[in-house]
Amino acid sequence: MTEPNVAIIILNWNRFRDTAECLESVFKIRYSNYSVVVVDNGSVDDSAAGIEKAFDRVTLIRNKDNLGYAEGNNVGILHALERGADYIWLLNNDTVVDPDALIAMVELAERDRGIGILGSKIYYFDQPEVLWFAGATIDWHRAISPHIGRLENDIGQYDLATEVDRVTGCSMLVRREVFEKIGMFDEKFFLYDEEVDLCVRARKKGIRNYYVPKSVVYHKISVSSGENSVPIYAYYNTRNFLYLIRKNIPFPRREYYLARSVARVLFASKGTICRLIFPGLFPKGAVTPIDTAPLVGLYHFFAGKMGKGDFSPTP
Repeated sequence: MTEPNVAIIILNWNRFRDTAECLESVFKIRYSNYSVVVVDNGSVDDSAAGIEKAFDRVTLIRNKDNLGYAEGNNVGILHALERGADYIWLLNNDTVVDPDALIAMVELAERDRGIGILGSKIYYFDQPEVLWFAGATIDWHRAISPHIGRLENDIGQYDLATEVDRVTGCSMLVRREVFEKIGMFDEKFFLYDEEVDLCVRARKKGIRNYYVPKSVVYHKISVSSGENSVPIYAYYNTRNFLYLIRKNIPFPRREYYLARSVARVLFASKGTICRLIFPGLFPKGAVTPIDTAPLVGLYHFFAGKMGKGDFSPTP
C-alpha cells in the first residue's frame, strides 16, 4: 500500500508528562508517512516549552487561551488540511498507542472509501485487559451514547471491524473529505459530545463510522479533565447532549427527545432542587458542584449559553 499522508493531532493542556509519553509511543508506530502536530491549548505551566525542547519532530501550535477540545482541535485540523493531509488522526494526550494502531485504521479506510471516520479498540491504561471502548451506540430516548464493551474483560468478543453509530475523539481517524463535506467540530460544544455530533453529521451524508479492533490504544481515564472531571462532565454532557438533539433531530421527534431529557435531569436532581429551594432545612454545604452541575447545564442550554461554560452554582 502506498501510504497516505496522515497528520496526527494531539491537544495539550498543562500535561507535559502525559503528552510526552503519548508522543514517545506515537514515534514508535509502524507507519512512515505521518507528521505530528501538538496544539497547546493555552497551558499556564511550562509544558509547551518542554514539548518544544524534547521533541524536535513535532510542530507546536500555541493557542493563547484554552479553546476547549472542539476549537483547539479545529486549529490543528485546519493546519493539517492546508498542508495536504489525506487523513487526520485525533489523539488524546493521555493515551499510549500500539505500534500498529494507525496502520490498522488506514488499511481499512483505503479498502473501503465509504468509511470516513474510524476509531480504535481502547483499554484502560492501568488495566490493559479491560475494555474502555469498542465502539458506541446513540440512545436518543435516554440522551446517552454508551460505549460498547466498557468495563468488560477482553476475551475476543469485539474482534471484528464493525460499523458503529460513532467513535470516540480519544482516538479518531478522519478522512480529509469528511471535513471538506461536513465541516469541522462544532465549537459551541467546547468540551464533550462534539465527536458524537461529527459522526452524526457524517452518517447523514452517507459516510460510515467504523470501529477497528486491530487498532489498539490505552487510555488514562480522566487525567486530561483534572480533579473536577465529574462536575465538568455532568455540566457539559447535560447541556451539550440537549444541543446535540436540537441540532440533529427533526421535528417532532426533537421535541419528544428534549422533553424526555429535561424531565430525566429534573427528576434525577429533585433532591438538589429541594435543598436549593429550602436551604435552611439542610446543613451548610449540602449542595456541591456535582449536585448543581446538571441543573446549570440545563439552564445554560435554554439560555443559549454555549461554548466555554461555568458549571458552578448560580442564583
